[in-house]
Amino acid sequence: MRLDFNVLWVEDQPDGVKSQKAALQRIMAEEGFDLKPTICSGPAEVQNWISDDVFTDEVDLILVDWDLGKGVEGQTVITEIRDRIHYRDVVFYSAVTDTSNLRQRSFNEGHEGVYFVHRNELVQEVTHLFKSMIKKVLDLDHTRGIVMGATSDVEQTARECLLLAHGLLDDAGKAGVLKEMVGLLDEKIPDLTKRVEKLKGKSASEIVAAHLTFTANDGLRILTRILSMEQFAAHKPHKESLNRYIQEVVPKRNILGHKVLSPDGKPQGIAGMPGETISLDELRALRRRLLELRQEFRNLHGALSAVE
Repeated sequence: MRLDFNVLWVEDQPDGVKSQKAALQRIMAEEGFDLKPTICSGPAEVQNWISDDVFTDEVDLILVDWDLGKGVEGQTVITEIRDRIHYRDVVFYSAVTDTSNLRQRSFNEGHEGVYFVHRNELVQEVTHLFKSMIKKVLDLDHTRGIVMGATSDVEQTARECLLLAHGLLDDAGKAGVLKEMVGLLDEKIPDLTKRVEKLKGKSASEIVAAHLTFTANDGLRILTRILSMEQFAAHKPHKESLNRYIQEVVPKRNILGHKVLSPDGKPQGIAGMPGETISLDELRALRRRLLELRQEFRNLHGALSAVE
């Protein structure tokens, strides 16, 4: 599972479910997930979206309206979807017919894994399914994987932002940044030399446990420095987001990346250095923060890409 909760939503009148969509986005954001609906108005759009070149495994839930206009009924679309997406739950809903009618139509098509609700109850049903699904993956180990995947995505965006920002500098600015990057590498030489000397004669497992060079943190540092330049004054809010990421996310990411859960009993937190522990509640807050900062990094990428 990812921070994005991907929903294939078949609805011919998207304006009619705007309030439900907004409510679900708020509920999922509270848990640190981002609702990503792909709205299709009918069979043609659905077929195009679930064609062979789409990774349908990324769909987390499917919502289908019964009356799709022009005589098209939702149960036939569910059948078409099931030909490509076999195991994802489907919520079959309607504002004009009762659930017993929906159930019978779906039964006639031989569907399994389908839930039936009136449109007024759509938010409650989807929320129930969403929370049931995330309970299965929100133990500490799975949550760690979700967070580490999200930080990897954010830091890749940061690397791209660094290259974009560097490309916008004049020759003198580029030379200055390059000098600083080389300086960061030079600073590591004494420490790396000491580390290498200490590792000589150690066991294979101790050597495997040692890592480092131009790290994601180095890139974040350089990008922050570039955004401090007068040329990038308009990007001051993005610089503040970078600093928040460095201060609020990186330390927890480092704990999550280098510690293994104890197999003894049911762990309630992930421990790092003495006195440092990340609980499930903190991981929920960390997911929410990542959602916010991920968007900020994407906004920075878009702003830098738009500069001519």
